[in-house]
Amino acid sequence: MNAPQRPQPPRVLGQRYTLQEAAALLGTGRNTLCKRLRELGMLDASNVATRPHTSTGRLVVEAKSFEHNGLGIERSYGKTLVTERGLLYIANRLNIRLQREAANDE
Repeated sequence: MNAPQRPQPPRVLGQRYTLQEAAALLGTGRNTLCKRLRELGMLDASNVATRPHTSTGRLVVEAKSFEHNGLGIERSYGKTLVTERGLLYIANRLNIRLQREAANDE
């Protein structure tokens, strides 16, 4: 008996941008962009991408960790990155005209 296969997220090709870089390309600030993306349901309260937007390849979450020096405890967190597809999607949803060169800049 075969267990049902979980669908694999689409392979993400091309440039990935931090939220700060994506905000700059969209002509806004990081905090404003995060607020708008939370309103659209693309980010949760911790600014981590939600599943519908990671499964479509618009946003990617990188697993990161750090060691707290004072406590000696390792903490994990997710870092949200915006793909080229995601940048174009966000610009469209927010009615922002994105410079073509900015989206293809490498």
